[in-house]
Amino acid sequence: MTFQDMFKSSIMEQFQIGNLGIKEVLIALGFSVLMALYLFVVYRFFVRKSLYNLNMNIAIVGMTIVTAAVILTIQSNLVLSLGMVGALSIVRYRTAVKDPMDLFFMFWAVASGIMCGANQYVLNLAVTVILTIVVFVLAQMPSAKAPYVLVINAQSKDAEDDVEAVLKECCSYYKVKSRNISKKAVRIIIELRTKDPKQVSDKIAQMDKVSNLSLLTYEGDIVS
Repeated sequence: MTFQDMFKSSIMEQFQIGNLGIKEVLIALGFSVLMALYLFVVYRFFVRKSLYNLNMNIAIVGMTIVTAAVILTIQSNLVLSLGMVGALSIVRYRTAVKDPMDLFFMFWAVASGIMCGANQYVLNLAVTVILTIVVFVLAQMPSAKAPYVLVINAQSKDAEDDVEAVLKECCSYYKVKSRNISKKAVRIIIELRTKDPKQVSDKIAQMDKVSNLSLLTYEGDIVS
């Protein structure tokens, strides 16, 4: 017997097909279901109502259980493990994840499913408790108030001087982000911070040269 044969046989002996009992399978899947339901509740609690996606939450539940089932299938089996890696490597996901919290919960669901499938229940509970506490504490920390975006449609570009006079009086910060000028009108987009947005909008709306305006708040890509 050559060294290569000995090497192959020693590896295969360590990865014989595991005979999982029904009890072990049911415990692992049952625990994964409990963890998936817990993630469902936590996701619903932490994600803001304007961004909540029921389909994403259901996908997180299914992802936890499916991952646990995959780990149960391939554990102690080298052939199935390599085959599963090859099969999953050709999968391409094209759905854009807009909210970073969705990505975080997806990784949490996959990690929880892996630990359930590997029978690491204590580790799973410890990680779940730690992550819940960390996310809760960080969510309660005060954050800077989102700036406003002022969109102004005016009949003349001379209106910008009058608008800036109001902004200097009422705003702690402002910056012109965009300026589109045509022969008959001008469109100005301004980012600003103020304690009284109603006062700013009312003063600018009373100007004769201003046709209309919109005052928005935004956080990232979400405009409200």
